[in-house]
Amino acid sequence: MFLLYMPPMRFVIFSFVFFACLTTAFAQEELPVLPKNAVEAESDFNMILLGMQNYDFAVQSGEGECLYAFRQPGIPETYSTWKAQLTFDSRHTRIEFKDSISNNTQTPKATIISTPSGTLEITYLETGKPDYHFSQRNNPTDTGLDGSRSWVDPRRWLHIVDGKDLPTYLKERNFRILKSEFFNGFPCYVLETKMDAEPLPDHQQDNNFERIWVSPELGLRLLKYESRFLRETDSSDGHIKKGTPSVRRIRISYELHGEDAWLIKNGIVETLWIDSEGTEHLVSRAIIETQNFIVNHHIPPEAFTVNLPDNAVVQVDELGKKLPKEEFRQWYDEIHLEGIRLIKNR
Repeated sequence: MFLLYMPPMRFVIFSFVFFACLTTAFAQEELPVLPKNAVEAESDFNMILLGMQNYDFAVQSGEGECLYAFRQPGIPETYSTWKAQLTFDSRHTRIEFKDSISNNTQTPKATIISTPSGTLEITYLETGKPDYHFSQRNNPTDTGLDGSRSWVDPRRWLHIVDGKDLPTYLKERNFRILKSEFFNGFPCYVLETKMDAEPLPDHQQDNNFERIWVSPELGLRLLKYESRFLRETDSSDGHIKKGTPSVRRIRISYELHGEDAWLIKNGIVETLWIDSEGTEHLVSRAIIETQNFIVNHHIPPEAFTVNLPDNAVVQVDELGKKLPKEEFRQWYDEIHLEGIRLIKNR
C-alpha cells in the first residue's frame, strides 16, 4: 500500500531499480528471494503487475501470418484449422482468413476489420457475391468472431478471460506470489489463487486453484497457466464422476522484436481430466503459430479500410436490418465518430 503514497518521480526510479534488480538476478540464473511478510508480498505483487502493464504496451503494431489448429477427440472428432494474415495497430485489427478447414470442409475466405466502433466482416461466398455484416464492439481486439476463429490472433492468448488484460484479471482474482521456480529454463514467479467450489467439502477446496508462471527475463510475459478444479456434478453421460479433477494448461513461447517487444511465437492450450489412477485424458487441444511478423512499424490507416461496391448491402446488428452502401456510410459516420472510416474512396 505504500506505493500509493510514493512521490511520482521516486516511484518511477523505484520501479526502474526494481526491474533492473530482477533482470540482474535472473540473468545470473538465480531465483528471486520470496517476500518475507504480507507487506513485502503486496509490494512485490504490485510491481509485477506494473511490469506486465509496461510490457503490454511494448507491441503497438504488427503484421504477419498466423496458424491456429483445434482438435477435440470424440465420435465424431471435432477439428479446425485457420490460416490468416493479421495486421494491427493500437486501436485496429484486420484479419484475412484463407485456406481454412473445419471438420474436413473448406470454409469461405473472409476479411475482418475491427475498429474502436465495431467490426465489419466480409465473407466471400461461393456464389461470388460477398456478404457484409457489421456489429458494434467495445474493444479493438474483441473481433466478435464465432467459435475458435478469434484465437487466430496471438494477442488474445494473453487474456485468460476474453477481453480482460492479464494484470486486471490477476488483481481481481486475488492472485498472490506462491513460489519461484524454473520453467523451460527460465526463472519464474509462480502466482496462485484459489477457486471457489461451494458444493464440495472443505477438505477438497484446496484442490481448486489457478496458477500462472511469469518470467522477468521475458518481460514478465505469461509462460504457463494452469487451472485445476474438481467436477461439481457427474458428466451427462455418467462417465466422469463428481470430484474428478479437470485441468486446463496453457504454454507459450515468444520471439523478441527490438529491445522489449515480445510477441507470441508458439502456444498450446489443453483441457483434460484425470482418472483415479492419475492418467490424463485429453478433452481438447489448440495450437497457435506465428510467422514472418514485423512489429512496431508504421501501418497506414488505409490498411483498415475496404472497397465496398455500389450495390453492397450491409447487415447491421444494432439496427436489426440491412443498409445500402451510402446509408451505411452515413450511419457509421454519425454514430461511430471515433472509428477509422471503413470505406475507401470517400
